[in-house]
Amino acid sequence: MMVERNLIEAIYSENLNDMEVEQLEKRVILAPINKKTLEMNRSIIAKLQDVPHTFYSSDSIISEDQNDLQIYPPEFLHDLIPSGMPPHALMLKKGIIVMLLRNFNPKQGLCNGALAYQLLHENFISAKIVSECNPGGVVFLTRIELAPNDVNLPFVLKRRQFPLIPAYAMTINKSQGQTFDQVGIYFDEPVLSHGQLCVALSRYRNPNHIKIFTKTSEAQGK
Repeated sequence: MMVERNLIEAIYSENLNDMEVEQLEKRVILAPINKKTLEMNRSIIAKLQDVPHTFYSSDSIISEDQNDLQIYPPEFLHDLIPSGMPPHALMLKKGIIVMLLRNFNPKQGLCNGALAYQLLHENFISAKIVSECNPGGVVFLTRIELAPNDVNLPFVLKRRQFPLIPAYAMTINKSQGQTFDQVGIYFDEPVLSHGQLCVALSRYRNPNHIKIFTKTSEAQGK
């Protein structure tokens, strides 16, 4: 969509491939819901020149009803992307900015929400922290078993995947505690609460470096 392309170019410019990690980690696009950030991350990663690598998860469920094992086949589970979980098909490129989804060593800054850039290996990913909490810290990631904390499903989803996601765009909630030099906010849907709006509007260091894009809808202003 034109609005999304304009926002991506406004925050990351047309010269995305020429930008240094130090520039990229100080920029972000925020949106109220997880689905939109995943779409925008895919669009941004597609602009990068490196070869994409897709890592697939192994999905299963925990349920007291044994019939659920037949009702919800793996193909159905693969399409689920609860908040705070990586997707079944995790597409990465060497050196992209990612966000850790679990706490590994909070004292060293290796915690949920930390930003890093990563190198891809055959069976693991090495990520170097670029967040202010512990710049330079390194974490080596393998696939681990993940389960969402709060999701309205009749079963517990178990996903074995690398605990990270691309972080050029992130949800407003995930941005809490971080500040950026360039911020784009995409309101394609109403924010979930007044507090969420306040969080989004306080993520920048300079008010002249924030851009807000909205879609006109019947819910706007309500």
